[in-house]
Formats: sequence, structure tokens, C-alpha cells
Amino acid sequence: MSRPLSSIEREYLATNEPAEAVIDALVHADGWMLDVDGCLVRTTKAGGAGGAAIEGAAQLLAWLRRHQRRFVICTNASQHPVSHYAGHLRDCGLDIADHELMTAATATADFVARHHAGARVLVLGDRGLSEAMRDAGLQLASSTDRNADVVAVGAADQYSSSTINAACLAVADRGASLYTSVGSPWFHGGVDRSVAVSSAMANAVAWVTGAIPQVCGKPSPALGEVLRERLGGSSSQLVVVGDAAGAEMKLAHQIDALGVLVLSGATMAKDLPGLPLDQRPHWVGRDVGQLLQQMRAVLP
Repeated sequence: MSRPLSSIEREYLATNEPAEAVIDALVHADGWMLDVDGCLVRTTKAGGAGGAAIEGAAQLLAWLRRHQRRFVICTNASQHPVSHYAGHLRDCGLDIADHELMTAATATADFVARHHAGARVLVLGDRGLSEAMRDAGLQLASSTDRNADVVAVGAADQYSSSTINAACLAVADRGASLYTSVGSPWFHGGVDRSVAVSSAMANAVAWVTGAIPQVCGKPSPALGEVLRERLGGSSSQLVVVGDAAGAEMKLAHQIDALGVLVLSGATMAKDLPGLPLDQRPHWVGRDVGQLLQQMRAVLP
């Protein structure tokens, strides 16, 4: 069951009560992006692995399908292929097809393919990123190649010293563009936080080379570009749902979408009063179950 509202949440909701027009806009929005960890699933591992669906998550997806709303499930996970994460979500009881899931790896690959057509990409990461690059039509460079045009960093359990060296040389000596799947230092799936290893590794390369990595996961303009393309273009009214004000709500402001903040993960009730303007939601609630309850009151 959903937990009771805290006094801080009650105060915030009382003074920031969403107008009927906001709920109506959510109900009739064209496209939706929903975060995974801490939003649809409570877990300690990126991408929903080993987690449990949050109350109302499966029903929200069913509501979106019933009313023919376009949606993308989006995670900043990048270590494994899409099928791996989608399988975990299905194990949690969420009706999600592989093609409905966007990872930070696939977003990075789509963005790189769009802006570096024909490039040779050196991947500093695992299968999730390398397979996404291949699927996007890009060539992969090995650690012994000397002609990488792009270095892309994703999550992995292990990084070889030879690949790290090759990545740094490509950026420092040959001017290769540096991209990372994640820019935030921490991951939070609604249980405990852990370090975002792709961000840590990208910043290690940046420290050595002096380059500034371009982020392609949430909350980046790069992901926003890819997301809008998948959800209908610039004319569509979009909704971004997530548990991290610094990620999903910031992304919502960047792409002129409605931001829905659920307090089931990274952002807590005590954080609400201090949120900067570019991270403030249009609607805030306990979880996606409460969101669905309010929308069903308008459109069952």
C-alpha cells in the first residue's frame, strides 16, 4: 500500500495544488517518458534488475495502452542490452516490449549516429553500449586502432587498462569526441544509492585529457532530442515521469514537457522546498499509483 503523506508533502501539495487544467493536460498528453528505477520499480540495481514493481506501475502502463498514448520507458542503465533490462521488467509484472525501452546506451548510440554518421566508435563499457552502437549502424574501433572518431563511455563491471589508454589517446591526441551515457555521480533506485560507474569513468578520461564529456543520458539535451523524435516531434505535448528532480524534472524543463515527480525514489519530501526552478515539477505525488488515481478521475 502507498505510505501516508508526510507533513512536508502535505504542505507542499497544499500550496502547489495542481490546477484542474494540469491534470487534464496530463490525461490528454500525446507522449510519455517513464523512468524505471525508483519510479516504476524499486531496486538496488540500475535497469530494474532484482526489483519489485511499485504499486500502480503495471496499471499505469495499461492505462496508457488503453488510451493509445505513445510512451517510452527510459533508464540510465547502459551495461546490458535492452532485452536484458526489458526481461527484468517483465519479470516484475510490467508489460513492456523490448522496443518500448530506451537505455542510456541506446540514446547515446542514436545521438552519435545522428551527429557522427560513419564514425568509428571506441566503446569504454560493456555489451549494452557496444551492441547499441552496432544496431545504430556505427563501426566499432578496438583498443589497438588509432583512428577512433568517437569515444563513448558506459557502465561495466570491469574496464581494461588498454581500452582506457586507447580512449585517452584518441581524445587527447586525435581529437575524438567524448560521450558518456550518464553524467550524475550517483544512482538511486528507491532503496539505496550507489556510484554511477560510467560517469566516474568518463570523468577519469576527462581528467586525463582535459576534454568535457557530453552526456547522452538523463537529463541531457542529447537524450531530449532522441526522445522527442521517438514520441512525435516538436509539436507533441510530452510528459516526463520520474523520481529524481535533478534528472527527470530537469529533462522535462529542457524539452518543454510536463514534469511529474514521484516521491518513491531519489527525491524526498524534505527536498521539495529547495528545488530550483528548473527542477520543479508540474505535479508531485507519492508514487505512480497516486498519479493514476487522479488521472482516472478524469478519464477512467
